[in-house]
Amino acid sequence: MNEKQELWKSLLGFLALIAVLTGAPYLLNNIYYLNVLRDVIFWVALSVSWYLFSGLTKYVALGSAAFFGLGLYFTAKVLNYWPVLPFPVVVILAGLLNFTIALAVGLISLRLKGIYFAIVTFGIAEIVKVIFDWWEIRITGTLGTYLPIFSDITTYYSILTTSLTSLVLVTLLRRSKFGLALRMIGESEETAAHTGVNTSLYKTIGFAISAACIGLVGASCITISPYTNTRIAFGSRYSFYPAVMTLLGGAGTPYGPVIGASALSLINEYLSVAFPQVFQIILGALLIIIVLVMPNGIMGIVEKFKTLGSREGEKKKED
Repeated sequence: MNEKQELWKSLLGFLALIAVLTGAPYLLNNIYYLNVLRDVIFWVALSVSWYLFSGLTKYVALGSAAFFGLGLYFTAKVLNYWPVLPFPVVVILAGLLNFTIALAVGLISLRLKGIYFAIVTFGIAEIVKVIFDWWEIRITGTLGTYLPIFSDITTYYSILTTSLTSLVLVTLLRRSKFGLALRMIGESEETAAHTGVNTSLYKTIGFAISAACIGLVGASCITISPYTNTRIAFGSRYSFYPAVMTLLGGAGTPYGPVIGASALSLINEYLSVAFPQVFQIILGALLIIIVLVMPNGIMGIVEKFKTLGSREGEKKKED
């Protein structure tokens, strides 16, 4: 199968997926299952947005909570003060705000590499949370903010749109020269620099695009609950879960974050219902076992089976 046929196959599969997900609220006809599917799509969107930079460059960013919370809080405040503004416009503005802020953050933090970069980005997320905490308690005298109320169907389609946007963006980016440059940086930054790639520029813009997508996810999430506060909006799980989900699925492929996020969110949902008192302990132990057994993630196992299958096919042809 040549590249063009592979592209058409992927496109048809993607369109079929869109059709199924679009009709899901009417096919399921059950609010609980719809909300479970919504949560899966939400984590897919967040993981794909994280992968867009960290998966390609292998720079493990742990500051997603800052951009998620900024997107959520910005959208909530704008809609509270100017409710006449269309929701999609405010969501886009939240993404642009995150893009601008991430450019400044990237210029500073991307001078570091490895564990130092991860620690700094996590530290930035915690600092942003503390600043918002201080602002609410000391300046406004409030704790949290109320959000506009949306129906379950509106919430579902809002998050679905954001997730599909992230998937399309990461697919186009990987196939572009920009995506190639990011992947070269991930393979060997020194080699990329020697071939003429402006690594600082590409890293900063890639980081900003990823942050903008994470901000879009955060902005879309104001539809889930009628209330939020800094502990919820800037929760550290939004920094760690996307990384864990991507590693679980397989960081070497764009399908990794989709599969990892889907699997982990469904496992988390089942355990939280079946074992509400100890589900986090069970989930942690399960993740450790999975990482030890499958260091390359679920897609790594799939690729191994594909390789074995192709080798057996070649042997049969030779015989």
